[in-house]
Formats: sequence, structure tokens, C-alpha cells
Amino acid sequence: MVVKETAEIRQQIDRYKRFLEKPELFNHAALLDERFYYNVQYWRIGKKEAVGYLILREDGSVPPRAEALPVLERFMIHNNSATNFLTTFARDKDKPVWMYEQKRDYLRQLLPHCEQQMDAQTRKDAHDLLEVCTYMVDTFAKLQGMYTTGLGYHKQFLARHYVIEDDIRLIREILYESDFLLYRGVRMQVDVQDAVDRLYGWLQSVENTLGEQRKNAQKLLRLLSDYKRPGVRKTMEKSIRDVELKGVAYRTVEDMKQDIEEKNKEIMQQKVFSILRNPG
Repeated sequence: MVVKETAEIRQQIDRYKRFLEKPELFNHAALLDERFYYNVQYWRIGKKEAVGYLILREDGSVPPRAEALPVLERFMIHNNSATNFLTTFARDKDKPVWMYEQKRDYLRQLLPHCEQQMDAQTRKDAHDLLEVCTYMVDTFAKLQGMYTTGLGYHKQFLARHYVIEDDIRLIREILYESDFLLYRGVRMQVDVQDAVDRLYGWLQSVENTLGEQRKNAQKLLRLLSDYKRPGVRKTMEKSIRDVELKGVAYRTVEDMKQDIEEKNKEIMQQKVFSILRNPG
């Protein structure tokens, strides 16, 4: 479907335009209850966010506010989801994993030679760290597959050129799952910090007794030293605080989804619905 700016549509856009504003007609439509709608954003010089919205029917008529609100919500949720998918998600999926791979591989090589020398706590620390590294490597492999799936959904929208409910649902499901996978990985790394400290100290104390495995131990020590840097730990802990909106750890993706959707509804009410210009 091609969005066309007819004389009727231009008339309504100008009618609701305010002084020093620049209107922008979305290049795609939204389908709701078997009717097509257009979305207009109004911008003002010096403002980074839109200062107004106007929802129009395909024929250029202006629907009442009650009819326009769910349409605007569909437009904005899809726009935000697609933007996050094509930028943040696309970037996150390509983050390097070689450090996790190397720590995993060195631990796998060392453990058969070292476990008998370890006490129960050190053995648990090593296996906990191995679990974290394996999880991170597997997670980024999953993200690659999820991105391919999501890109297929996005291409379907581009070919159609109008938003339907599935466009939002399918992309958001991928975003929620990916956010939870990454969150869980950071949470696991935060939770394993004490184990890293203990394992680091133990490796330092025994590296001279490891024979041919000494080089692997030294390489692992260098990698573990990154975890011990205060800046790295503070960054991970801040990431956790930013994600846990209510200060409580998420156990499932549904827990995270519920908090995010509550926050998004609040933002929608305060920053989007409040500047909708359709008459009540």
C-alpha cells in the first residue's frame, strides 16, 4: 500500500499545524478494524521529540480521539519496536564472544588436571564460571538466529507497507526474549563475581605446580583479571539496576515483559497520548 498525500490530507495536516512546526506524514499506514489510517508527526525546531500527532483516515477525514488512540498506539509501538530491532538488537547480536569462548576452553582444558587439587568451593566456582561462559557463547548464537527470523518479519511489513497486529507481536516477542537472554547473562556474571575472585586467587597459588597446563592457567588468569577491574563490575551492576525496574531479579521473560509493558504504557500516556491532536 502506498501512502498518498491528497489535497484533503494536506488540508487537515495544515489545519492542525501550529506556528513554526514542520509536519511529517508517515510513509506507511496502519490497518485496524479493516480500516486504513495515516499518522502525522509535528516537529518543532530545537526539539528532539515530536510535539504533536494527528491520525487521519485514508480519505483524509479526522477520526475522533477515541478512535485515533488505539491507532496511534499501534503506529508508535511498531515504530519503537522496529527501530530497536534494527539498531540495538542488530548491534548486540554482533558483540564479540571470543573472551567467553577462551575462558570456556581454558577451563575445559584445566579442570581434568586440576579438579583433584581443588576443594569443594573452588571446584564449584570453576564450574559456575564455566556455566556462565557457555551460556554467553550459546546466547549470542541464538541471537543470530533470532535476528534472521525477525528480519524476515520486518521484510514482510516492508512489502505490505502497512502495520498489522502481528507486526508488533512477532517483533516484540523476539525483543523480549533477546533482552531477557542478555539480562540473564549479565546477572549471571554479577552473581559469579565472588567465585571469580576465589578462583583467581587459587590459580595464582597453584600455577607453578601445573606443569604443561601452566600456560593455560596464566592465560585464564589474564582473562579473569578483566572481571576484577572495578569499572567492569560497576558497569555490569548498573546494567542490572537499569533493567530491573522494580529492583527485583527477573526469573522468567514474562516477569520482565510485565514490568516493561507497564512502563511503556506509562510513557505512552504521558508522552504520546497527551499530544494527540484529534478532537475529543
